[in-house]
Amino acid sequence: MSVGPWIAWLLLLSPAAVVIPVAAASLYVHLRLRHKGVPVEATCDRARRNNGLWACAYRYVDTAGTSHYEYRQKPYPLPVPEPGRPVSVVYDPRRPKRSRTQYELRRAVPWAGVNIGTYLFVQLVLGILGAAFLAVGMFES
Repeated sequence: MSVGPWIAWLLLLSPAAVVIPVAAASLYVHLRLRHKGVPVEATCDRARRNNGLWACAYRYVDTAGTSHYEYRQKPYPLPVPEPGRPVSVVYDPRRPKRSRTQYELRRAVPWAGVNIGTYLFVQLVLGILGAAFLAVGMFES
């Protein structure tokens, strides 16, 4: 039995096998917060934008009175709040430590275009390699 076809199929499918569970979990959290999240006002501790990367640390209190701290970092442009100013946040009532800013939740999906483009490029390159290995039979014994 030759392992060549297995390696070729692994090259063809591995990016999707890795990305799909992560993307599905991220999408689930995003949609749950959009539909069942509880809006609160958080306080910005620190915020910055560096080379297109947005980062914000904020604190909020859930309905049970528990204080939570969140540090969010995104590769797409968002308005940068000033430290000490309020930030509109939505948290999950089942898991109050899970939150997103209102502005993040306005997006239809939680991913940035560059992430999707990078994934598609990697999938294309590995797909070409996997198809070449299958076509040439490079690993046949």
